[in-house]
Amino acid sequence: MDISAETLSKVSEIVRTELPKRLPSSIRVHHVESAVWMGYDNDFIHVTVVYEGDRKNLSPRMLNEFDDEIEPMLLDLGIDDVVPISYANKRDLDQLADANRRTPRGNRPA
Repeated sequence: MDISAETLSKVSEIVRTELPKRLPSSIRVHHVESAVWMGYDNDFIHVTVVYEGDRKNLSPRMLNEFDDEIEPMLLDLGIDDVVPISYANKRDLDQLADANRRTPRGNRPA
């Protein structure tokens, strides 16, 4: 499947629009990115959701059900492969970025 920038944008929009409807009020979607990842047999779409809130408030069951719920929307776009979704906490990403900025390149902490 040839994956266009337009398709990636549409996938991101589906996730950005539909996911908040299922999340508890204590979790907020900060942003959603879709990218093409290289697979063994073919390339595929991978989605990353960056959220704000406490991870313990994300139900694994709800996230799995969400994957199933958006499947028909993805099929409407012509995507019949599984689209994996990763979830990253913005606070954790910010802490990692801060740590990387404080460590000079080439100098690793002992």
